[in-house]
Amino acid sequence: MLKRNIVRKHIGLCLVLCLLFPLFTILSSPIKVEAATAVSAIFGGGPFVTGGQTVMNQLKVSGFNTVIIWSVHPQPNGDLYINDVLVCQNGNYVGDSAWATAWQSLKTGTTSVTRVEISVGAWGCSDFENIQALINANGTGSNTVLYRNFLALKNATGADAVNFDDESLYNVNTTVQFGQMCAAMGMKVTLCPYTNSNFWSSVKSQLGSTVDRVYLQCYDGGASNNPSSWKSLMGMNVIPGLWCLHSGQGDSASSVQSKLTNWKSSSDGGFIWLYDDLMKLSSPNSTADYANAINSVFTSTPPTSNNIALNKTATANQYVTNETPAKAVDGSIAGYGNGNSKWCSDNTDSAKWLKIDLGQTYSISRWVVKHAGIGGESTSYNTRNFKLQKSTDGINWTDVDTVTNNTSNITDRTVTAFSARYVRLYITAATQSTSNTARIYEFELY
Repeated sequence: MLKRNIVRKHIGLCLVLCLLFPLFTILSSPIKVEAATAVSAIFGGGPFVTGGQTVMNQLKVSGFNTVIIWSVHPQPNGDLYINDVLVCQNGNYVGDSAWATAWQSLKTGTTSVTRVEISVGAWGCSDFENIQALINANGTGSNTVLYRNFLALKNATGADAVNFDDESLYNVNTTVQFGQMCAAMGMKVTLCPYTNSNFWSSVKSQLGSTVDRVYLQCYDGGASNNPSSWKSLMGMNVIPGLWCLHSGQGDSASSVQSKLTNWKSSSDGGFIWLYDDLMKLSSPNSTADYANAINSVFTSTPPTSNNIALNKTATANQYVTNETPAKAVDGSIAGYGNGNSKWCSDNTDSAKWLKIDLGQTYSISRWVVKHAGIGGESTSYNTRNFKLQKSTDGINWTDVDTVTNNTSNITDRTVTAFSARYVRLYITAATQSTSNTARIYEFELY
C-alpha cells in the first residue's frame, strides 16, 4: 500500500510539473507578439541594383515593408541577368559584391522592410519560354543550372519569394514546376497577373499554399481589373498595384489612398510601380508618401481615434490672419483654396514654434506632421528642419526628436515613450528654400 501511494505521488508530481513547465517556459522566455500587417510593396528596376546603399537606406525608412527587385531574366543557357547585368552563372553569384551587401542590409537594423522578392519576367521578354526549355531539357533538380543559379541569387539578395510576371508563355505545367523548384529552396511564390485569369487561377490552385500573395496589376494593360473579381478567381485577397506619377500620367499618393480605400474589402495591401519613376519626382522622399498612402488605408486603428492633440489648445509665436495655430489640430487637411486648414507663420525670423497644451500629462510615443504638400501646395514649401520638444510647465523645453533635410509631405515618427503635458513643434528651416514661412496642416500626437 505504501509503495502504491509513493508511485501515485510520483505520478502526481510528474503531472503537476508537466502542466507547469509550459507556463515556466512562457514566463521565462521573450514573448513575441505578431500583429497582422498589410502588404505595402514597391517594385524597382535599375536603382535597386546599381543605386547602392543610398537607395537601400531610403527604402529602409520609407514605410514600405516589401521590396521587389525587378526584373530577373533567365537566359537559354541558364545564366541570370537583372535587367542587362549578368548576376548568376554556373551556380555562382557573379554580380558586384557591393550590390549583395546592400540588398542584404534591407532587413537589418532600423528598417520598415521585412521581405525581399525577386521578380521574374516582364512584357516583351522570353523569360518563361527560356525557363520552359531549361526544365524540358534538364528538369528542376538541385543539380540543374536553373536551380543552382536561382539559389545563388536567393543567397545574394536575401530573397524570401520569387514573383512571377509571365506576360507571354502562360504555360501552367512549366510555371507550376518552376514554383515547386523555388519552394524547394525555401522561397514563397507570388503572382503578378494583369490578364489571362484562367491561367493564373490554375497556377494558384496547383501550387496551393506555396503562393502566399497575388499582386494584381491595376494600371496600364490591367487598368480595368477589379480586385473583387480577382479575389473570387484566386480564392484569396489580392494586393492591387498602381503606377506612381510619371510623364504626366499615373496616380498621386492621395489618389492611391482613395483607390485602395475603395478596394479594401478585397485587398491585403497595395503595391507601387515603379521606384525608378518615383526618383524622377520633385520630392526625393515621395517614396515615403506613397508608402504612407498604402499603410494609412490598412491601419487597424485609424490615427484620428488616438490623436491626443486633436482640438487641444494650440499657440504659436507667429501666425497670419485666418491661418491660426488651432487649424493645425482641427483634424482637417483641407487644402489651399478649399478651406486652407493650416497654421501658417509669417516670413520673419527663421525659428518658429507651435505649442500644444494637452490639458494633462500623457505618455507619447508617436508624432506626425503633415506639411504643405498634403494640402496640394508645392512640395518646396514642406518643412525642412524641425524638432519635437516636451515640457512639464510650458516654459522650459527638452528636445525629444529631430528631423533634418525632410522633403516628404508627411512625417510620421515613433519615439521612446515620454510623458508630457506640453509638446512643441520647433522649426528651424520652414521650407526647402530661404523662405521662412512655415505651413503645417496637422500636428498629431499618439
